[in-house]
Amino acid sequence: MEPAAGIRKLGFKRWFERELIESHVYLVTFFLCLVLVIALFEQLGARAGGFEHAFMYAAMLGGGATGIFSLNRYIAILFRALRLAERSTCKNCGAYARFSVLDSARGPAEDAADGRDEVWLKLRCTTCGHEWTMAT
Repeated sequence: MEPAAGIRKLGFKRWFERELIESHVYLVTFFLCLVLVIALFEQLGARAGGFEHAFMYAAMLGGGATGIFSLNRYIAILFRALRLAERSTCKNCGAYARFSVLDSARGPAEDAADGRDEVWLKLRCTTCGHEWTMAT
């Protein structure tokens, strides 16, 4: 779910909590894939036929690919959530995660040298009414 839609629907704190849960599900998946690959690697030494070896190699390859994908997703989701959490404090009154999303747009990042597009959120503090823009 895009951050703007999720924050509008759930509020920042619940959105942040769900992002952390989702990222840690990917971390658990990574560890399970790691255990699978290690267990299959250990079983390769056992006497087995050609079909069983081929199946083990295929399962190791699939488990390794799924594990790498899961680790990348874990890192991406976790750091996106943490990056937004760092920027979710109102500079005017210091209220944390008390804002509403006014608008969101996709545009080039100010500090990106590669011209990568980012989603920008226009926010308003619900405590003092201060408005600011946050890049995701």
